[in-house]
Amino acid sequence: MTTKKDTSQYLIICAESLSDARHLLGVAVPLAASLRHKGLILLSCASDADSWIGEAGIPYVALRCPWREALGALHSTFHGILALAVRNPHASRRSITHPATLLRTFRDCRIAYLTIPAVNGTAPRLDTVALTLDHSRESKEKVIWASYFARFVGARVTFYHHCYSDPLLLTRFQNNTRYIEKIFTAQGLTFALTELPAEQRGFFLRRRLAQFSNPDPAALAATEGLFIMQTSDPRERGLAALLPPPERHLLDRKNPILILNRRDDLYILCD
Repeated sequence: MTTKKDTSQYLIICAESLSDARHLLGVAVPLAASLRHKGLILLSCASDADSWIGEAGIPYVALRCPWREALGALHSTFHGILALAVRNPHASRRSITHPATLLRTFRDCRIAYLTIPAVNGTAPRLDTVALTLDHSRESKEKVIWASYFARFVGARVTFYHHCYSDPLLLTRFQNNTRYIEKIFTAQGLTFALTELPAEQRGFFLRRRLAQFSNPDPAALAATEGLFIMQTSDPRERGLAALLPPPERHLLDRKNPILILNRRDDLYILCD
């Protein structure tokens, strides 16, 4: 008996070279099978793509246009539900694999993109998923993608959060927790809530201030598996938008990281 692929939706492998494509295929093939057998498409905008792209052994598209233009159309032109890209902090800034260039190149992408460290050997772990529970928003897209990995990949999901003492922040946190319970319980899935530790020196003041800070760096440091994060919204950063985005330094770690751009028209898988 053969399983029919859902060729109406695709994982899009975005690669600049054959070696990067093969590296990503090691992750994309089993992941596509887990996500109800989605199709695979190899996409490249590299100038030499025509010389190697056919050797990867999957359907491919070589485009002669800027990467940003192609990535902005993944959802409509290619029916993509997830993009995959290599992440290499040692690459040239001209390469889309460099974290700063990757964030800039993918910022118009309207689907989630899974970034895989450019390290051969042990396959990236997708059976353990971590993300943060933010007091300021439900981060619905992050929660839904976490539930997909729990449901289709069998991953253990942990939500990291600050210890909230401020009454307003605590209320928002509790509302967000109820949203997670609703999503996961409806699918018969389990998850863990883990409080991030506060620094011991100046304990009470640091804990009080910590609840207003971004929990992503501490949460990422606490996991070896997949981390799900959202990009910052430049509209909310004011003059800080002239500086590198705060999530830039998170991409130097060796975790696979699923990134969701913060935008109103983000497409997510609905299965």
